[in-house]
Amino acid sequence: MAALMLAACSTSPKMPVAGPGEYVVQPGDTLYRIASKTGRSAGDIARWSNLQDPDKLEAGQVLRVAPPGGAPAGTSSDAPPPARGAAGERARPPRTREAREPEPAAPPASRRSDWGWPAPGQVIAGFNGSSNKGIDIAANPGDAVVSIGAGKVAVTEMLRGYGSVVMVDHGGSYMSVYTNLRTVMVKQGQRVERGQKIADIGGSGDGGKSKLHFEIRYRGNAVDPRQYLAAR
Repeated sequence: MAALMLAACSTSPKMPVAGPGEYVVQPGDTLYRIASKTGRSAGDIARWSNLQDPDKLEAGQVLRVAPPGGAPAGTSSDAPPPARGAAGERARPPRTREAREPEPAAPPASRRSDWGWPAPGQVIAGFNGSSNKGIDIAANPGDAVVSIGAGKVAVTEMLRGYGSVVMVDHGGSYMSVYTNLRTVMVKQGQRVERGQKIADIGGSGDGGKSKLHFEIRYRGNAVDPRQYLAAR
């Protein structure tokens, strides 16, 4: 009897079960990885799940990955349900404050003196926010890719639509994204500094030309990297 009671007490809590339009966070998940798995944008998932800090997720947390109430993606619902905690319980809603203007998708762009370019080549395709959510930088296979600034590696894996990818969290809800890589030299969770080599550029991209595809994201939304990097 004592052994049975001890076994019952030591049993780890079960992971919650995702309902329709929900996703249960797994160990090692990031918001960007979940967005890739579900085909949604990180910004939409953060808004639908009422995440206070999209960069901090807990295993077992339940997120919404479909518009609440059938609202179309990219629009906000009148009353989005709050995210659930790691035990599958509904998190407490944030304290209400006086009405204020909605926060912009990104703050006014300004060049960051603490950020550098990820590669020395020329920009061969610019940001347009739709078909190209970043910039393409001309390169040769094997050229070095460096982190634009200090941060923590959030993702190092193959992602749908990106291929081999590294994502670096720079804090303040900013994330840099590096794709079309051959050899990745950093691991998830590793701290990196500005100018530190994180990967080699891969083989030929579209049209037979090798390139680095680079993005900057703020709260999951793509912004024009050239508005933040030093002018060339």
